[in-house]
Amino acid sequence: MSVNREKPHLWAIPEDKANAQILNGFLMHYSVNFRAIGINPVAGGWGRVLDIFEEEYVQYLRNYPASHVVMLIDFDEKGEARRSRCEQRIPNDLKPRTFLLGTSDAPEDLKKALNLTFEQIGEALAQDCSRDDLGHWGHPQGQRTRNRPNWQDGQYDV
Repeated sequence: MSVNREKPHLWAIPEDKANAQILNGFLMHYSVNFRAIGINPVAGGWGRVLDIFEEEYVQYLRNYPASHVVMLIDFDEKGEARRSRCEQRIPNDLKPRTFLLGTSDAPEDLKKALNLTFEQIGEALAQDCSRDDLGHWGHPQGQRTRNRPNWQDGQYDV
């Protein structure tokens, strides 16, 4: 997908197919401006997500101040240790525009807990954003955030 690099936009890097399906569900929500969101192919592991971020997006973020990146990973019950390892690889000047989201273990656990498909989970998360409600975002198996985007500021029309 091609985004306008001069206008506010977001690039998403999903770790695996499940995270990509959650992202696709998010994009299906009526309030999401899907033209402002670009999706990378599945990275194939949380470490590879960080490699892609460093290789493709660090300089990109510096060149395009309206850009943002969200990395969707599984925390695999490693919580703060994994979050810390990830944050160490995000340059300080880019932290305000870089977001780390993921499930506490694996997306499959969240799917089972909510009794929803991955796409339905993504759509429910988008619905919560459009209402400024943290409902699904706060689920114990749900999305952990380093820095939750302010979806209400009109940047992404959510």
